[in-house]
Amino acid sequence: MIPHTQDLRRSAFTLIESLVAITMFAILLSLLLPAIQKARESANRAQCANNLRQIGIALHARYTDTENFPPSYLWNNTLTAVTITKPPVYDRPPLQVYVQTNWPGWGWASFLLPYLDQNPLYQMIDFTVPTVSVTAAVPRTTILPVYTCPSDLSAGLFTVMNQTGGPLMPSATNSYAACYGAVGDLSTAPAAGNGIFVQNGQFTIRDIPDGLSNTIAIGERESGLVRAPWIGVLDQGTVQTTPGAPVYQSEICPAPTMVVARFYNKYINDPWSEPYDFFSPHPGVINLLFADGSVHPVLPSVDVSVLQALATRAGGETASLPE
Repeated sequence: MIPHTQDLRRSAFTLIESLVAITMFAILLSLLLPAIQKARESANRAQCANNLRQIGIALHARYTDTENFPPSYLWNNTLTAVTITKPPVYDRPPLQVYVQTNWPGWGWASFLLPYLDQNPLYQMIDFTVPTVSVTAAVPRTTILPVYTCPSDLSAGLFTVMNQTGGPLMPSATNSYAACYGAVGDLSTAPAAGNGIFVQNGQFTIRDIPDGLSNTIAIGERESGLVRAPWIGVLDQGTVQTTPGAPVYQSEICPAPTMVVARFYNKYINDPWSEPYDFFSPHPGVINLLFADGSVHPVLPSVDVSVLQALATRAGGETASLPE
């Protein structure tokens, strides 16, 4: 039986009913989105913590083989320093800048590759040649999920800038930095840190009397603050505050800052943070890997003095994270 035209009109939505339905859907969606975003961030934070756990397992697996923790990066002190020329400023003559080389520059993350199911990539590396060499191009530009926090939206390939402000070469980022300690200038004195990771460092468990469970090894430093290569230190490269970073100032730091960060005088995610500070993309928490392989979510409210104590390997402190 074919319905009458009048019956067909009654079964259809009116314009007002359609608008009401769309409005109700929009309201429901707006209520659900925060919950969805919160669930996604919770999953991202868990994956980030899992990345650090894998890194911790790799650190101890390598320790079993070598009986020491890897250096922040390798430096061959038999190589000579070089002089670069900066472009002239207005009518001034070119400025000669004396720059110490950072060859070969292979960093802590490179040494862990065989213990992170990346042995083929590890076999491609010749640790006697610089990280800036042509033969290092493939590992230098390979993005590794284990070194990428899923909440780090600025992670990926980027161009490292040189000391004259020009492009040096592309590299893949690292969302994590090794702990240099709590004092010292990690850019100009990369071997002087009081943490586990320093230039050419080979610390053993005996060198960490503060205890492995009380000493930070690796922490988050998101690419949203500063982009740095996981491969290590790129000679004549710089570390720069990422454009749009949630901080008050922009800085340019020398190459050694690429692999390490420190806890000095700032709280976690302080708006005055600089390239050599740890920094988290997770709202209200940062994931830190301790030397015993444990991963702890740490609140930004933790006192700076506690973070400084936990950053040192032999400070004799008794500080611990609040429960």
